[in-house]
Amino acid sequence: MLTEVIVVLAGVILILLLAEVIIKNAIKLAGHFGLSGTFIGLTILSIGTSIPEIMTHIVGSVDIVRDPSQMQTLSGLLLGTSVGSDIFQQNIILGVLGLIATVVVVKKNLFKEAGALIVAAILTWLFAIGGVITRWEGAIMFILYIAYLFYLDRTKKIEKKNKDGLTNFGIGTSFFLIFICFLIMALSAEKVLAASTVLVSTLPISASFFGVFILGIASALPELTTSLIAALKHKKDISAGILLGSNITNPMMGIGIGAMISTYTVPNVLVYLDLPVKIFTGFLIFYFLHKDEDINKKKGIILICIFILYLIARRFLFPVDF
Repeated sequence: MLTEVIVVLAGVILILLLAEVIIKNAIKLAGHFGLSGTFIGLTILSIGTSIPEIMTHIVGSVDIVRDPSQMQTLSGLLLGTSVGSDIFQQNIILGVLGLIATVVVVKKNLFKEAGALIVAAILTWLFAIGGVITRWEGAIMFILYIAYLFYLDRTKKIEKKNKDGLTNFGIGTSFFLIFICFLIMALSAEKVLAASTVLVSTLPISASFFGVFILGIASALPELTTSLIAALKHKKDISAGILLGSNITNPMMGIGIGAMISTYTVPNVLVYLDLPVKIFTGFLIFYFLHKDEDINKKKGIILICIFILYLIARRFLFPVDF
């Protein structure tokens, strides 16, 4: 079991480091084309910081196709990782940011950011209610996400004054590094999932619990670091965009692509606790931002307390997945 623990830790660390390289190069490219902070946060950085979850879904879904007997275990791990990462971001990361550097979202962007987060969560829950997320449902999620990106592209702001000039060589280098990092991440995700499956069969916890509180929290570390750095540099529009955008990307792109490949069986706890908590928190965040356009210390504490209560309920009310 020690070997599997080391593999999971090393694999997660490697994936996070690679995600950081991808994010930095994506920011360079975005700066070169003069994209606004909100657009960068909702698209480039939200997708970049969600890469660990997305790659895990792709690799895990391929494993399900290869070995259907692993359907329940891998579905629990993959769905738990995505939903757990989202809940951790919405409550802990956003809460901590509220404690140290007030998060700001302009009202005119509220429906585009927090509103889309709620819609993504509700759609995931509606598809999950039947106990299976099918290929068609995964395709719908993915297509809607692409449509959302087109909408953002149509409404984006171009900041010509802030363009960072890159040579053709620099642009090519950034794209090449991003491509190589994706390949290495795919191999790392394969090893992490294989080791996680062994640990789940050994430890007295469910696959989705392992996904939510181990892989999910670990997968949220890119969002934590990038949003903290953005907030401390007073780039509050980017900081909020990263978190809200990632919570749209994870279900719509991550779960969507994974379900398109293999379909997923959905653990009961995701339907009855995890996704309802994600939806409730989404509405609460929307209310906070609609009322005052910010997440301050008081609101941050409320979000953190909700996560603690959720963790306790998750562990003791739903010890098994199916």
